[in-house]
Amino acid sequence: MKQLIIIFLLIYQAAYSQITIDADFESGNLSTVQEIDSTSFYITTQADLGVDGGSTRWFYFRMSGVKDKNVNILITNSDVTKAMYSYDNENFIRFLDDEAPGTGLINKTFEKDTVWLSYYTPYNYSFLQTRIDEWKQNQFVEVDTLGITPQGLPIQELIVTDNSVPNTNKKSVWIHARTHPSETPSSWHFDGIMNELLSNKEVVNFYLKEFEFHMIPFTNPDGVLYGRSRVNYEGINLEPNWDMAEENTSEEVKILRARMQELCDEKPFSVFLNLHSQAASYCTFWIHTAFSTSSLFYLNEYQFSNLNVSDNPYFLKEDYSESNLRSVYPEGWLWNNYGEQVMALTYETPYNNYFSNSNEPLIEVTNENLGEIGRRTVYAIAEYLQVNHPKHFILDNSEAIVEGEVQTYNITTDFYGDNFYVLDPSIESSVLFESESLPAGNYDISAWWPTSDGNSFQTVFEMYAGSNYYEDTKTQKINGGQWNYLTTVELNTEGSISIKLKNNSSGLVIADAFRLIYSGPITSVENKKIPTDFILYQNYPNPFNPNTTIRYSIPNSLSNQKVTLIIYDILGRQISNLVNEQQYAGQYEVNFDGSKLASGTYIYRLQVGKNVDTKKMILVK
Repeated sequence: MKQLIIIFLLIYQAAYSQITIDADFESGNLSTVQEIDSTSFYITTQADLGVDGGSTRWFYFRMSGVKDKNVNILITNSDVTKAMYSYDNENFIRFLDDEAPGTGLINKTFEKDTVWLSYYTPYNYSFLQTRIDEWKQNQFVEVDTLGITPQGLPIQELIVTDNSVPNTNKKSVWIHARTHPSETPSSWHFDGIMNELLSNKEVVNFYLKEFEFHMIPFTNPDGVLYGRSRVNYEGINLEPNWDMAEENTSEEVKILRARMQELCDEKPFSVFLNLHSQAASYCTFWIHTAFSTSSLFYLNEYQFSNLNVSDNPYFLKEDYSESNLRSVYPEGWLWNNYGEQVMALTYETPYNNYFSNSNEPLIEVTNENLGEIGRRTVYAIAEYLQVNHPKHFILDNSEAIVEGEVQTYNITTDFYGDNFYVLDPSIESSVLFESESLPAGNYDISAWWPTSDGNSFQTVFEMYAGSNYYEDTKTQKINGGQWNYLTTVELNTEGSISIKLKNNSSGLVIADAFRLIYSGPITSVENKKIPTDFILYQNYPNPFNPNTTIRYSIPNSLSNQKVTLIIYDILGRQISNLVNEQQYAGQYEVNFDGSKLASGTYIYRLQVGKNVDTKKMILVK
């Protein structure tokens, strides 16, 4: 009996042992802990200090003794809505809705004794050094130290380029991140850019012969190391510090400004990106008004932004922001010194969710989709600077062949390049786009146009890949300022791909630009259309309004089986049955018209025999 009592007391003490909370580690941020009861706490974060300080957003602390306990936390001075936690301080998980029911609130029963909590997944100084050690093993990377911060940390630059090619004619790109230490999503965005640059893909390796990337992972390493929210160790917000007198300028800005001036005096940046993160639940570009810059600069910003949003499922054009350019920011310093020569933008990613419109589906921010945004950034830079590789090729109207009379325009912010052609329905005319000689293979063809109510709703795209002919019809009244997928063509042997547009009676036909992306080899003439896998592709475009294309592949193993393709709303109600028949092996495309539906998330489900796949798509009106 005595032994049973002792065992019971040990179990009771273990279950109600004291919870300890601390932030005694790199990037930790914790100010006060008020214990309400043994499992409930009020917590405050350490506020930034200094004239420009005061932010209390960032927190990052450790709790021990929490296993199997229902822990209640209120972080009273942070704007956090859905924080992150980790049992190993490496793999962070977002709290569920019922575990984070309000601003600053956390209510969860933890499965392990020790847990780390943070505003978003940390990306600290030590982790960066690990990444740099990995990156610098790549032949295309050189690491340099631009200067030393007041706390003795290096401001590091990664120069990413192919040094086998002289720099004389290369375009220069500058990308920096983490001016505000709490904005860790910007580091995962930066990480995604680096991963793509070093992916050893044929197209990207070609870009490294054409570009020299100057990558600054941390502009504020002191603030990161010491867990600040928006300032450096000395309490200075580095972002609005760029037009100060020398004696009032932070050491970090002096270092960055000197390096930027050194590079731009020799060759101004073609693209400058200032990566940040924002509490608002959407991505944005801070586009500077034409009033505060120039019409050309304003147009260039929109072209670059549109190229980033195109093919990007996490960013909508509706979420752009505009502001007057100010000298206090790095973009303002560049404008004052180099004007229109440098296309300079701040690119913000969110912490929690994507899309400002509450009708959009809830897509949570993850390190993986931030990395995907980074991957897309690489190609947007190349497309903006009109650098072509045979497997990622853009045909612009400036190099097209015109027959008859067409009008040339450079109005709107939705066209590609310097201008676009308009074919009047009453005047016989055509425009022919033709590529250089391309490798044999499959190519995804996409078109770009600016929209107008007067545009054609039945524009016919006539395409030749060698001797193979294809045709597609699209409305040009919608989906402007983005790449619109047309079809996949098969170029059987090395040769050119051509696309022709003609005037028609349904409205103005727009001839602007086309993109050809190599999507794989043709294995044989006999089997070139027979896929080897059961695949349901993401619809394109997505988001869409009102039409989108759904593609799927049926392999030989599933040939001549019953195929259904059904559209459901978010509540699981059937909206449309697009396919309901037996089909043979091959690749299929189905158009879906959402013109009679409300904006929102829809689900499409493909079943071939017993094989099923489901994806989501977004209708935006």
